[in-house]
Amino acid sequence: MDFKVAAAFLLIMTVSLPALGWKNASPSSIREKIPYRPQWVSVLKKGRLFKYKRKEFSSPRINNDMIFVGSDGGFFYAMKKKNGRKVWRFKTTGSVNSSPTFSDSRVFFGDDEGLLYALEIADGKQVWKTDLGSEILTAPAVLGSRLFVATVEGKVAALSVDDGRLLWENEHRQDGFKMTIRGNSPPVVDSNGDRLFVGFADGTLRCLAAATGKSLWEKDFKKGGRGFDDIDGAPLIDGDRLYIASFDGGIYALSKQNGAVLWNQPNGSGVPMLVRGDVLYVSGSDGRLYAYGKKDGSKLWDSKIGDGALTGPVSYKDLLAVGLSDETMTFIDSSDGHIIARRFARKGVFSDPILDENRIYYLSNGGRIYSLKLLR
Repeated sequence: MDFKVAAAFLLIMTVSLPALGWKNASPSSIREKIPYRPQWVSVLKKGRLFKYKRKEFSSPRINNDMIFVGSDGGFFYAMKKKNGRKVWRFKTTGSVNSSPTFSDSRVFFGDDEGLLYALEIADGKQVWKTDLGSEILTAPAVLGSRLFVATVEGKVAALSVDDGRLLWENEHRQDGFKMTIRGNSPPVVDSNGDRLFVGFADGTLRCLAAATGKSLWEKDFKKGGRGFDDIDGAPLIDGDRLYIASFDGGIYALSKQNGAVLWNQPNGSGVPMLVRGDVLYVSGSDGRLYAYGKKDGSKLWDSKIGDGALTGPVSYKDLLAVGLSDETMTFIDSSDGHIIARRFARKGVFSDPILDENRIYYLSNGGRIYSLKLLR
């Protein structure tokens, strides 16, 4: 092989690796088998790309054979998970950055105008809507006949699943002059159904009685100084423990009963965490993915994923997957944190990915939903 042919071959290989999903992959990771196969891409928003400037935060959710997701463009979509074909769409009053939740034949979500919607899963027809007066950026929670929702301004409300009637509300007053990250944690219902946990932008965590909205206990995780105290990721319940994180204030393992701190680590996070076996996986605010022993908080490993913001992680067998605002979905070995592969995502990912059996789905800021089949 002469010099010109060799040089051309090297150029082709250099250009091809990112196209195959190996963007910024390390030499050791290139020797590993790509752990996914692309299935389909579905475009939510069409039009001239220079008009598409905002971010997407609604995480796709699966119900039977359908995917449901909102868009910043002010629509809520239902599509086939097999091929991404749109079944119906619903026009909302404001942008939809809330993830949906389901009960029986209905899907529930909120928009940036403070409206909470109930639609029929089958055809997208509106059943009811309720105005809560402030942005709804997170998924509601359902327990029996009650629907729980939190707003950006610190209101937590319980509504009737049947008609959207307000049953109770609990309001947490916050300092309107303090800078915060845009967002808030979703309400999380304990498995026994008697308690509700929710975090706020000022670093406060509340435990509420699900039946009445009464505050049972409250913890303050403010650090002071110039950092962000926001508790934006969903509180994670694991047995008798509760794991929470503030953006700059650290990771905490708490007693679910009374909020007593069992251990903490200084690395902050603003997205959902993941427990698998005895390990707690955390997407840090510093662009690193952390693995901690969930019992005592001992750090097992950490891995630099990128310089942008990370989504919450999902896991499949020995794989972890996490989105990055720097235009990639990254696949990591769960045993030691080394990066196996990256997959392009147009304009980056802020929306948390979701796993369904051996497929992963994620929404990019370019208004595209990607479906990948995992091969491990």
